[in-house]
Amino acid sequence: MKRRTKIVCTLGPATNSQARIRELIGAGMNVARLNCSHGDWQSKKEWIEWIRAESPRFGPIGILADLQGPKFRIGDLREKVMELQTGQSLTVGRDLANDIPIPGEEILEAMSPNCRLLLGDGEVELKIAGGNPDRYDAKVVTGGKIGSRKGVTLVGKSFEVPALTDKDKEDAYHAMQAGVDFIALSYVRRAADLRELRRLIDQYDPTVRLCAKIETREALKDLDEILKATDIVMVARGDLGLQMELEDVPLAQKTIIQKSAQAGKPVITATQMLESMLTAPRPTRAEASDIANAILDGTDAVMLSGETAAGNYPIEAVKTMARIAEKAETHFDHEDRFDTLALSSSAPDFSTQAVAKAAVQLATTLKARAIVTTSTSGLTPRMVSKFRPRCPVLTASWNPRTQAQLSVVWGVEAVYMEMPSTTDEIVARAIDQFMSAKRLKIGDTVVITAGVPAGKTGNTNLIEVETLK
Repeated sequence: MKRRTKIVCTLGPATNSQARIRELIGAGMNVARLNCSHGDWQSKKEWIEWIRAESPRFGPIGILADLQGPKFRIGDLREKVMELQTGQSLTVGRDLANDIPIPGEEILEAMSPNCRLLLGDGEVELKIAGGNPDRYDAKVVTGGKIGSRKGVTLVGKSFEVPALTDKDKEDAYHAMQAGVDFIALSYVRRAADLRELRRLIDQYDPTVRLCAKIETREALKDLDEILKATDIVMVARGDLGLQMELEDVPLAQKTIIQKSAQAGKPVITATQMLESMLTAPRPTRAEASDIANAILDGTDAVMLSGETAAGNYPIEAVKTMARIAEKAETHFDHEDRFDTLALSSSAPDFSTQAVAKAAVQLATTLKARAIVTTSTSGLTPRMVSKFRPRCPVLTASWNPRTQAQLSVVWGVEAVYMEMPSTTDEIVARAIDQFMSAKRLKIGDTVVITAGVPAGKTGNTNLIEVETLK
């Protein structure tokens, strides 16, 4: 695998067949995102079956279920797409007879004359003239197209609503029943929100990893604690851009990526990365620069949303993102990343981090062909990836769930093998598998990290250098 940055693709009507799923994987998809804000679980389970059937032997495809969260949304519009003109008068409110019905009680009660409503990703703005929650009169300040179930933001207001809605709990249950690898929580405000979801998931499947979507001001303030409670982070720039001034979003993105890197937690950068490819076969230059800069900042993965869910060019969008990522990686500053990330002696995985950093330094000095790791939980390859080695991180695991969950971690290529009885056997079989896959060859120098005794989680305590014979 030449490309080290992983690609997350959102599934939807544009990719609703096994053949299209196969094309997405062939184009470079590493993780499939199921957006729980749209569609039903019958369709999502069918997608999961197709993904599992089409996943290649190397590069397993992870599956992420993205919970809707307590987001206020437009109700069902009378027309599929509604085009609003600047200066147009209309009504919004609880009553379904309104031009734009809004079912959220909290946001309706908070509206008042002169307040501003942003629809979708903020591309449409309304100003409330007056009224009550049943029916407010409003004027379009900035026109545009909107559809049913798009988001509604009341500028300058935040609401203390439960982190997990009843719909989220039901979706989480269906997701675990279907065997997803990750569950993402939307509108995280504090670490306690993640712990609440963790308690729910642990009742069914404690091996599922959590993804915290950072899209609120409160989450940015509590980011250090959130990083302790989550397994993955997503920079959800769409709603983050509605919560703060637009000029602050790029700096917030950099902060989230830097802190996630220090914590050793994979980070996904998302929203509007190739937005123009919803309708055009080529992206803008600004979009290409956006992707490249996220990669140079150190993101583990980049995400496509509407581009692959509902766009006209879903496969082309993935191929484009893969090409941009591969080129950007040639300018990544590996030495700066290695030098700036510190080891935290108070962290529970301190010894694994120390071994991983030493393995990366050794691989750099020896110009090793690869760092070969073995892993039960995925911690070791994740810690090696944290320090961004120039060479690939080749991982063998006897846990299929771990293999799939490494699909979001930068630079890691994972294969499955049966659980061996000794560390020597683990290493030998791992090398054999990667040689069979033509990822290694005779004469290659590799740095190996493993644990003694074999198969014990969090027990990485071995570094070995070997020239393959």
